[in-house]
Amino acid sequence: MHRVGFFCLSLWLGCGAGGPSLSDGGPTTAALPDGGALSWTPGQFSVDLIPQAQAWRQVLPTTYAGTQGHAGQRVRVLFNAVAAPTYDAKVDPVQFAVGSVIAKAVVASDAEPLDQATRYYFMRKEPAGWDAASGDWSWAVANRSGTSWSFSTMGRSSLCSGCHQQDARWDFARSVEVFRTQRAP
Repeated sequence: MHRVGFFCLSLWLGCGAGGPSLSDGGPTTAALPDGGALSWTPGQFSVDLIPQAQAWRQVLPTTYAGTQGHAGQRVRVLFNAVAAPTYDAKVDPVQFAVGSVIAKAVVASDAEPLDQATRYYFMRKEPAGWDAASGDWSWAVANRSGTSWSFSTMGRSSLCSGCHQQDARWDFARSVEVFRTQRAP
């Protein structure tokens, strides 16, 4: 855990720097397939999510150049246990459960380990009513600076949802189609 980065992020969130609070209420909880629970505050992300994402399932066994807003970046797409049943199901159109998190780790090559990623993009399914225009997804971008991480975007983002809306059939996540067909877009 990079304590300096975590401290800076905690201080930033605690002081409300960088704009208004992104939380619309208290913690939200989602059930995990193993019987556990996932708890978070809608619209808020923690650097603790980065090492968690490194252990999640990967959409493709290799990286692929990102598309649209991620164009030119080599990314590995990962998803948490809450999102797994949606990826594994053959149901169409797709609807992710509240608490589903999808991450794109930006890496230099297929051989680069996830702990060497320079950036993570996150999208998390929030409770109904969070932001209907974005399919109730919240968004975050975590950037590495040396050994610490900081979030540059959190909460609602028309920039993210603007591109992801094109994949409404996949509940804003094109990676479902990629996972099901196991081919890069």
